[in-house]
Amino acid sequence: MTILEALNWGRERIKSTLEEKITQGHNPMLDAQVLLSYTLKKPTSYLFSHFEDELPLEKAEIYQGYIERRSKHEPVAYITGSKEFYKRKFRVNKFVLVPRPETELMIDEALKLIDERSTVIDVGTGSGAIAITLAAEKDIPVIATDVDSQALAIARVNATELGVTKLISFLEGDLLLPYIKINIHDAQASSAIICANLPYARIQQWPVLDPDVQNYEPKKAIVGGVDGLDFYDRLLQQIEENRDHFPATIHLLLEIDPSQEISGPRLVTEHFPMAKLELLRDLAHKPRLIVAQI
Repeated sequence: MTILEALNWGRERIKSTLEEKITQGHNPMLDAQVLLSYTLKKPTSYLFSHFEDELPLEKAEIYQGYIERRSKHEPVAYITGSKEFYKRKFRVNKFVLVPRPETELMIDEALKLIDERSTVIDVGTGSGAIAITLAAEKDIPVIATDVDSQALAIARVNATELGVTKLISFLEGDLLLPYIKINIHDAQASSAIICANLPYARIQQWPVLDPDVQNYEPKKAIVGGVDGLDFYDRLLQQIEENRDHFPATIHLLLEIDPSQEISGPRLVTEHFPMAKLELLRDLAHKPRLIVAQI
């Protein structure tokens, strides 16, 4: 089997088993390319210049195993153990969500708001993708919280591998409570930048999500109650009840589901009636990010 034959076989195998059960973002050929590159420990560009090379038998068997796992809906990122986000590679496993391209919008907006005197907090850090990216891009300290110790373990590995361990304080606990409890408010901070990509799927959405998500990604990191906003409601309540722990200006960045275009901003104003709100759209032109000054 040549590399080209392996790619075509992988594409057809994935396509025949997944195409009726997965959303339009699915790309069987790209999956096959990533998995064959991972098998060979070569960049995808190598494949294109070596189409006629024979695939060693032992590599072919490993590759076929990966394709079979993908054909059962296992996300490519869980098979390879990593996912690229904002031009960096992050380790992922079943304890954390796979970083999504649409979340890069949050990074873009946060970078515009951060200065050298900002207090930056990533709530529900998961793999650490947001916190680590902000720390690396701005070379500033970041506080990252998560209630799941297994998720924090992955985030710490990513921080180490990406060279920002000294910049990030990982705190275990519910949303902002670990930050509030240790009372580390910096009186000299110009503002707080609070980023939160919390579970926001509605309960009724779970049964209709892609099998990739349902069967492999952690449900507790995806579903946010009946309206999907339970975690954001608690986050806003924690800020409201502990306002003196934060600088006078707080910039809040919340990733939402497009269906929450109205309910998301309304929730923010219920807690902070004077908030200045902006709702931004992702590259697919869907409402995705609430940016609020509260």
